Amino acid sequence: MAQDDSPRSDKASASPEETNGPGRAPMSSEYWLDIASAILLSVAALASSWAGYQSKRWSGVQSSSYNESATLWVQSFRSATFAYLYRSVDLQLFIEWLNAYEDGDKERAIFFEQRFRSEFRPAFEAWLATRPWENPAAPSSPFVLPEYRSELSDQASELEQEAEAASNRARAANEQGDEYVLTTVIFSAALFFTGIAAHFSKFRVRVALLSIAGLMVLVGLVQLATYPVR
Repeated sequence: MAQDDSPRSDKASASPEETNGPGRAPMSSEYWLDIASAILLSVAALASSWAGYQSKRWSGVQSSSYNESATLWVQSFRSATFAYLYRSVDLQLFIEWLNAYEDGDKERAIFFEQRFRSEFRPAFEAWLATRPWENPAAPSSPFVLPEYRSELSDQASELEQEAEAASNRARAANEQGDEYVLTTVIFSAALFFTGIAAHFSKFRVRVALLSIAGLMVLVGLVQLATYPVR
């Protein structure tokens, strides 16, 4: 009986933690679950922060693109308005010239012809070349000829196209930001399942919850890999 208290007997009855030495935990299933939980929490938290940051960046792109579009629409409207006013001037001068020509008042006709704008004159000369008083098939006026071009009207069309393109960029940025927000929600759900897994004592329940969290993290990472980055 005296030999039952020997050092050899104490070593045989020591716990696994004592056998492995200080600071060395047993490599059990619970241990690996804790490692998996820590990895999932770290990845989900970092990825969620990144997705939130990108969502904010795309919101900035959306805002700036909408502002650009609004500015371009104003410029396009302004150019179109001036183009309409110049066209009205061309039309009024042409009518005055036509009345003077039909009245036989060459001096008054020359007066109005000298005041034709440079953009209208090529179309006017092309129209005269068709001999409209003798040719029934001649164009009805210089304004229907391709020679009549308005630089401001072309500029208004270009600005309108640029404004529409900026609006499309804003809508695309908005959709991209929404996708990043959705990814943030996925990572947040993964954090939730990983967090509550630690409160369950049953091994299978913890494995199931961590598996769900891991699947969500995987889906979120795949989505992030396909998204454009600002």
